Amino acid sequence: MLQLNGIVGGSKPIQLKPGQSIDVQTIVIDVPNGKKLVLKSLNFLLSNDAFVFKVEALPSTGTFIARGGSGDLQPNKVLFNNKTGDGVRIFLNISVINKAKNTRTLDRNSCWLLKLARV
Repeated sequence: MLQLNGIVGGSKPIQLKPGQSIDVQTIVIDVPNGKKLVLKSLNFLLSNDAFVFKVEALPSTGTFIARGGSGDLQPNKVLFNNKTGDGVRIFLNISVINKAKNTRTLDRNSCWLLKLARV
């Protein structure tokens, strides 16, 4: 089991225009051959209900999107299934998207906790 937590941080809030996205964290995870990278649980708190929390495993197409600005979820979502015959390095990218029709502010104390497994 892997845990990943983060906070927006910085010296001032971030203004996001309608439809604008911002990457807030990217890490590298190695997935051995024959294993899956699974998002077991997600707990997040963003400063506005219009924000969407997005987790992507790149370069694969595995994506999980949570709406509503906050949540304590157990998606059990497969983000990557390694059937390549070799170990693969995945870039796990976390971003926030403003789905409102006006500019919203992402506070510095917006945060998240992900629990992931290689199974």
